[in-house]
Amino acid sequence: MAARPRPSAPAAHLSRRDLMRSMGVAALALGALGVTACSTREAVSETAGTGAAGGPITVVDQYQNTVTFDTPVGRIASTIIPVPSMIIGSDQSTARNVGVNEVAISMASKGMLGTMFPAFLDTPVVAGNDFVPNVEHILSLNPDVVIQWGDKGDDIVAPLRNAGLKVLLLKYGTQEDLEAWISIFGELLGKKSQADAVLATMAADRKVVEKAAAAHASAAPRVLYMYNAPEIKVGADNSYMDFWIRLAGGKNVASGAGKGSSFGVTREQVLGWDPEIVILGNFEPTTPADMYGDPRWSSLSAVKNKRVYQAPIGGFSWDPPCYESNLMWMWANSVFFPDVDHELRGRIRETYRTLYAYDVTDADIDRILQMPDNAGSADYDDFRA
Repeated sequence: MAARPRPSAPAAHLSRRDLMRSMGVAALALGALGVTACSTREAVSETAGTGAAGGPITVVDQYQNTVTFDTPVGRIASTIIPVPSMIIGSDQSTARNVGVNEVAISMASKGMLGTMFPAFLDTPVVAGNDFVPNVEHILSLNPDVVIQWGDKGDDIVAPLRNAGLKVLLLKYGTQEDLEAWISIFGELLGKKSQADAVLATMAADRKVVEKAAAAHASAAPRVLYMYNAPEIKVGADNSYMDFWIRLAGGKNVASGAGKGSSFGVTREQVLGWDPEIVILGNFEPTTPADMYGDPRWSSLSAVKNKRVYQAPIGGFSWDPPCYESNLMWMWANSVFFPDVDHELRGRIRETYRTLYAYDVTDADIDRILQMPDNAGSADYDDFRA
């Protein structure tokens, strides 16, 4: 990785001790998963792990519904977009995903998941962007369980239960919710130790990012996350994007405007907030170059100073909660404060070996970090190999 300039004050940079502590926990996670760089990522059978289960498994979802299984589940249908990538990250296999949301396929095509696990792109689609389940199709896939949102009304849950399907409900979208998902999947798949290792890595990385952000508190930039630039939908209060903006040391300019990860605002509001940094999401195709070339945004400090960035996309897009969220925190922390160096390329390599048993190339990392789209943005060359 290219050398980054260092601040003059000793307290203003990430200590090697903190970096090594974070990387050490990641190494423990790697060992807990039993994954090595030379893994062949052999497919897990549809009843993976059931022979040694030794008894029934009881899983309590985020709405306190208790669902019991005779063994770790082998067939999972999910209407929730990030869930399939997280199941794959637990298994290093696509075998348990028998039905998914169409957006999960789209994200896999754009990101690394389709490259690492091309068979996933042929997984049957059982729901769209509205999360409404195709119950008849789901029944034909004979899943052991269906994973669905529990906060979007009973209309997308009751048909599944009425069809006799076992359903686990999740809610979106705090860091605590993400940690609950990881724990639930650990129980569901019979991989609690692996889930605990992922959580430990996240906890260690969170402390490292918090410390780096605190050291730069006096220089906290004004930041805007754009979920959808053409429709001007932004990450406001009670969104995961607000969480990582604050965690990484930024000030969310949309704070107080409303709630949610895709809250609609006006162009006049954004111009008035004048963010110093804009982060573009991966749910529509706007790039930094698009914003730089749009005269309607020309007065923004972020545009004038070329500080518009496309969020990375790997096994899943990094901006919403997922198994790679800790990498998003480190990326944002480095974007906000270019003197902070988390050795992100190395951490990506470690994470992909751990979660996916996959050795990424430099070209893969460039793709994850959206190097082509971000090439014209300030200080982004610091992320090059």
